[in-house]
Formats: sequence, C-alpha cells, structure tokens
Amino acid sequence: MSTSNPSPLPQSPQVERRPQPVPPPGPPGHARKPSLGLTAGLCLVASLATALAILALANRGVDALSGSGVGTQARLATAAGGELLTTLRVGGTIETLKFAAIRVPQMRGPRDAGRADLTIMSLAPAGSIVKAGAVVAEFELKWLVDHIDDVESSVVRRQSNLKKHIADVQILKETERQARVTAKAEYQKALLDLKTAEVRSQIEAEVLKNVSEEARATWGQLEEEGRIKEVVHDASIRGQELIVREEELHVGRHVRDLKRLQVKAPIPGMVVHETLFGRGGQFSQATEGDQIYPGALFMRIVDVSQMVVNASVNQVDAQSIRIGDEAVVELDAYPGEQFRGRVLEIGAMASSGSAGSRFSRGQPGAFIKHIPMRIMVEDHDERILPDLSASVDVHAANRPEGVLVPREALRSADGEGPSFVYVRSDGEFLRREVRVQDVSDTEALIATGLRAGEEILLSGLPVSAEGHQ
Repeated sequence: MSTSNPSPLPQSPQVERRPQPVPPPGPPGHARKPSLGLTAGLCLVASLATALAILALANRGVDALSGSGVGTQARLATAAGGELLTTLRVGGTIETLKFAAIRVPQMRGPRDAGRADLTIMSLAPAGSIVKAGAVVAEFELKWLVDHIDDVESSVVRRQSNLKKHIADVQILKETERQARVTAKAEYQKALLDLKTAEVRSQIEAEVLKNVSEEARATWGQLEEEGRIKEVVHDASIRGQELIVREEELHVGRHVRDLKRLQVKAPIPGMVVHETLFGRGGQFSQATEGDQIYPGALFMRIVDVSQMVVNASVNQVDAQSIRIGDEAVVELDAYPGEQFRGRVLEIGAMASSGSAGSRFSRGQPGAFIKHIPMRIMVEDHDERILPDLSASVDVHAANRPEGVLVPREALRSADGEGPSFVYVRSDGEFLRREVRVQDVSDTEALIATGLRAGEEILLSGLPVSAEGHQ
C-alpha cells in the first residue's frame, strides 16, 4: 500500500512593513527641546489666562501685590466722621424699684395665746395683680376670735369687781370718818367738862382731866389712822384699776393681732411668692394649709410699672459711667429683644467680688472690687418680670467726635510702635501712620493722619508685604 503526500494549503499574502524613521539621537547629557510652535502656543495661552484673572480680580476689588506671589481677598472700609460710642456691658438681675415685703404677722398678745406658728387659710395666687388694701393672705382666725371673747368677758367681770370694790371702800371711808368725828366730839365735850373742875373736888377734877387727855389721844390716833387708811384705800382701788386696764390692753393686743392675720397689700402691684425652708428640710413656696413661723418672709408685692436691673461693675470701669447714661437692656429669656434703659444709681463704696472676702487669702477675686449700680428700664413690657437675668450695654455720655474706622484696620509693626493703616490710592495700598485718640470695642477714633471718605484696608494684606506702598 503506497502513501501519497497531500497538496500544500494556500498561504496568505505577505504584507511588507516599512521601517519607521527614528530621530537622530541628541548629544549625550541634554534633554530634548520642544518645538518652537508648541512653546509659542503655551505662552499665548498662559498670557490670556493671566490677563483674564487680573481683569476678574480688578472687577472684584482684589489687588495682587507684587513680591508676594499670591493674590488675597482684600476687605475694605471707608473712614467716616461721627461720634465714638463707648459701650460697657454688665450683667445683673431684673428687680422692681418699689416693692413691699410681706411677712407672717408676729402675735403681740400675751403668751397665753399659745401660738408659735400660724396656718394659712387663704393666699393670693402668684402673678396676680392686686390693689392697695386688698387682702392677699389670711391666717387662722377662729381660735383668736374665741380667745378675744373670753378675755372680753374677763374684762367685764373685772370692771364689775372694780365698781364693787370702790363702793366698799367708800363705805369704809365713811365709817372711819364718822369714828373720827365722834372722837373729836368726845374730846370737845371733855374739854367743856374740864372747865367745871374748879367747882368740883380735887378727885373729880383729876378724873375730868384724864378723860379729856384720853379723848384727845383717841381723836389724834383716829386722825392719823385715817390718813394712812386713805392711802391704803386709794392703793387698793388703783390696784383693781390696773388689773382692769391690763385686761383691756390684753383685748386690744388681740384685736390688733386679729387685724394682722388678714394681710393686706400696702401698695398696688403683682404678687410674688417667696421660697421658704419647709419642715421637711426642703425649699418651697407657701401654699394654703401650711404652717409657717411668725416673721417669715413669704410674699412680695412688686410694682411692675418701674423695673430696674441690679448689677455691679468693676471699680475701674465705673469711672466711665455717669448717672443718666443711656443703656440697652437685653433679657436672656428673650434673645434678640432690646429695651431702652438709663443709669439710675451708682454705689459710692466698692465691695469684694463674689469669689473672695476679707477673710480669703490669695483666692481668685479676693482683691477684685465691684461697685453696685441700678439701671432703670424705661420701656414697659409685660414680659419684664422680677428675677430674670439680664445683660446691659451702657453707653457713655462722653462721646468724642472725629474720624471713625473699624478697630481691626489699625496695625502696628511690632505691636508696641505707632499705629498705621493702609489707605487705598490709585489701585495701590499706601501705608500711613495715624494718631489714635480713643478706641471702643469695635471702632477707633483717629485724631490725625486720616480723612473721612478715604478707603482703608481691613484684611487681606500678606505679612510679607506689610511695607508695600
């Protein structure tokens, strides 16, 4: 068996590839330079971008300062003429200028009343508005009314006893007077009988003499006893009168106590309940049915038509405040609300700060002195209530006039040298020294070196270009 080779398969045509041109190698150690056309195109694009950026920055008030290499957003302000308003902020609490403290009535009657505390029977609600003379609290009355009835009965009985005693003394005085009259008559009769002794025997004459002397002694003794008994009788009557007067005063004190148990408002205003230390060891406000001790402060009647802010200011800052200065009052309870105010009072003596006292040694605030002050709230608003915390901006009455600029525009080379500002002129910022007359928290008053209407730089000047002119 013979084998034969198969026919060869047809082959695909061969494509001839041309070699790519290879650029000649450059000299060793040098990079390849771009073409001249590419370089010119890139320069043209960069120039156009720079021109557009400069135009945009100029329209937006941005100045690119030479030497810095960085463009910064410049904030400008215009110097203006006006008054420098100096403001001092203090904090305090809203109080009333006029109020009346209401205390539990103290019983003036004798101790036999037997009351160490009183029970509240009725109480005006907190926040209510009352008129002068209105009953705002009433304490237990029944026991005192009964006691007054008992004492009044005792007074009537004492008065009857006094009248009876006076009558008895008058009878006794008359009896004693009759005895003295009789003794005197006996003495006068004995004297008449003694005149007959000349015609009588010696014994009878001696007897008449003895009888007259005895009658004279008896009459003299009764007269002396009468003067002493007169004093005794007057003293006994006076003693009974004093007993009656004591009972009458007893009733009078209880009657006044009865009036005190009905507490009336001495002035018109709002009822404010005070916090008391209760029997359970907790602080709370008094309510109906509570027993509280006499003399305890349980209520105030406040006149809400005149409200003040009780505050304190550092003794250094107090030198710039005067009575009558305007103020703006803000309440922490109502953010954003402002009320007109005026400085009403400034204390004459300073006191130690809250953190220290005269016994403290080296504690913070031990040597910080504060002066109390009051600011009258001139606006009337029902939201202004006692015990609200408040902040007050006091505007000093002394307001010098001149050129005003924002305080942040002031600069200094080393922080201690003369102040200067950057003034914008013909698209450039020129450094100019100024003399500062006074400053507030936000503004500065320029005495010389700047005119009203000139534009000054607030921020945006790099530190490396602070000498740029």
